[in-house]
Amino acid sequence: MDFSAEYTVTDDDIVVMVISGSMDVETTPRLRGSLVRLIDQGHHRLVLDLSGVDLIDSIGLGVIVGTVHRLRPHDGSLAVAAPSAQARNVFEITQLVRVVTMYDTTETAVGAVRDGRAAVSSTRR
Repeated sequence: MDFSAEYTVTDDDIVVMVISGSMDVETTPRLRGSLVRLIDQGHHRLVLDLSGVDLIDSIGLGVIVGTVHRLRPHDGSLAVAAPSAQARNVFEITQLVRVVTMYDTTETAVGAVRDGRAAVSSTRR
């Protein structure tokens, strides 16, 4: 599957990025670049829709962890929406679910970001 990461911005400045394909050593530099640019432009509330992701390796997880670290100084928020079975499994095995909250739908994830339930504060467990 070809990799893609396209985003929209809601009226209240929540970035919803729909990612599809493999998040691996070959594709994640583009993803990391897009996320860093968005954060540097002042977008500190993000939803990553992983419904189309067929593989996440350790490099892909590193991009998500790096995004959390970039958002923390800005009191940002990050939620994962509609993760594929493989993505959900990787998040659970690695305990990344303790750092990034997952939601079954994009709409629920956007709502969580909107009302502060997806904050990536350093005290979240």
